[in-house]
Amino acid sequence: SQQHSADSCCYDPCGLNAEWNPSQNELNYALHLRKAMSEGIPGFVPRMLIDTGRNGVADERSKCANWCNIRGAGVGLMPTTATANSEIIDAYFWLKTPGESDGCTEVLPSGESCPRFDTDCASADSIGSQPGEPRAPEAGQWFDYQIKQLAANARLA
Repeated sequence: SQQHSADSCCYDPCGLNAEWNPSQNELNYALHLRKAMSEGIPGFVPRMLIDTGRNGVADERSKCANWCNIRGAGVGLMPTTATANSEIIDAYFWLKTPGESDGCTEVLPSGESCPRFDTDCASADSIGSQPGEPRAPEAGQWFDYQIKQLAANARLA
């Protein structure tokens, strides 16, 4: 919240609070999701998993809307059940497999056009959008360049 904006739990690099979205990080999102689900489904109190497969580097994107094969990203915390709030969060887990492409560049590594190209994968922050970078394969395919970057920038603990 705005009243605690200096606290690390409330760090809001994308300015989501100003857009009426108090879920500016994974923990706050989990808390808000749990509250909404509990209020919407009587008697249901969900427990959460937080995906840490690509959140090891803070502020690596020039725009918060950029999400596809982000240059400079790193793997986050190792999968574990030792969480910050074990009453709500069951585990940190790599839900998106590190090394799987988020989506393809307009031209595939083979030189063919990507039939499922998404313009978000051509953002200024996407691997393959800068000269000299490898082209990205289709979503879900192994992206060797990306896994090496995720590993090099990992923050496992």
